[in-house]
Amino acid sequence: MAKKIFGKMNLPAALLLLLLLVGLPAGSWYYLRTGLNYRLETRDEMMDYARMPAFTLQNYNDSLISQSRFENGLLVGHFFAEQQAEVYGKTLAQLHGQYDERDDVFFATFNPDTSAAARSLMAQFAEQYQLNDPEQCFFLFGEEGAMQSLAQACKMPFAEKGMTLENNSLFFFADSLTVRGFYDMRDADELKRLIRHVTYNIPLKKDKELIFEREKEK
Repeated sequence: MAKKIFGKMNLPAALLLLLLLVGLPAGSWYYLRTGLNYRLETRDEMMDYARMPAFTLQNYNDSLISQSRFENGLLVGHFFAEQQAEVYGKTLAQLHGQYDERDDVFFATFNPDTSAAARSLMAQFAEQYQLNDPEQCFFLFGEEGAMQSLAQACKMPFAEKGMTLENNSLFFFADSLTVRGFYDMRDADELKRLIRHVTYNIPLKKDKELIFEREKEK
């Protein structure tokens, strides 16, 4: 049968038909399989490290924020360290820009300093890096001991990474208040991993044509 079909065609037409019958289905299968493998690998990178505990902290705009604010969303958090302020500001601005249209992705900065100077610094920080977004960006203050306890409850790997609460460069990612991963903001590969994890967990039914470039260089 195939011989009869191809025998009546010139070579270019026969090659085109062969591509349609064999090449395109094979290519589609490979594309779908590659995408599935990518999603499976991304899923397997994440773990359930800890459940974020209850807290109520003062935001830089004087509102009170509890953990329930993030209960039904995705949270990228950082325990603020002034030594890392510049790299943190630039990285957070990029992340906020990428997910700015989402109403279920939040960014929280936990500052273990309740002084007036620290509050003024956070206000300037938010202004400098264009993070004045009260629905998505939160700058939360608490006593050092309370923040230390919160970091421990979140299983922040400060000691493992040679860092401390006062000087660290770690993001954490939580899905519905479950901490799923940790990422060094100074490492481009770890930032890509953070973006993969956030994007993977965004509910598809709420997707607003978010463009996710897997290999985009930061």
